[in-house]
Amino acid sequence: MSTKSKKDRILGVITLLLAAWITFLSFQLKATGYQGDPGPRMFPLIGAGVMALCGIVLLIAPGKKPGVFLTKAQWASAGKLFAVYILFALLLWLGGFLIAVPITLMIVTYMLSGLSAKHNSRKKRILIAVIFGIVGGALLYLAYVIGLKAPMPTGILLR
Repeated sequence: MSTKSKKDRILGVITLLLAAWITFLSFQLKATGYQGDPGPRMFPLIGAGVMALCGIVLLIAPGKKPGVFLTKAQWASAGKLFAVYILFALLLWLGGFLIAVPITLMIVTYMLSGLSAKHNSRKKRILIAVIFGIVGGALLYLAYVIGLKAPMPTGILLR
């Protein structure tokens, strides 16, 4: 057994144990009391199921030959996207849903347009990102706040 296969099998066991732990903790959450409502345990259970599936795959068919996981450019892109998520959390805390969502949509759209719309000029990509951010933010507001009447964060600046 190669070192890579051994590591994959160990990772598979750890992933299965983590999925079992998440499942156990999810069942500790209280149900909502509404008939047919899956309650707060639905998403953790889905995530645990996906993790368990990945762990099983690692146990049954360990990975291919070792290679480079991500190039330096891909690590840089992943870091930038992670920084945008941190910025999103900060904007939610400061300005709430109304400010954070459109700004984050604009930034992410512009970042990803560099990959999907390389042929467009920078001005056009910025314009598309601004339009998408505003329209997407408005649609999300209409769906969640107006349609579903879900309380969204208001932020400390808008209180």
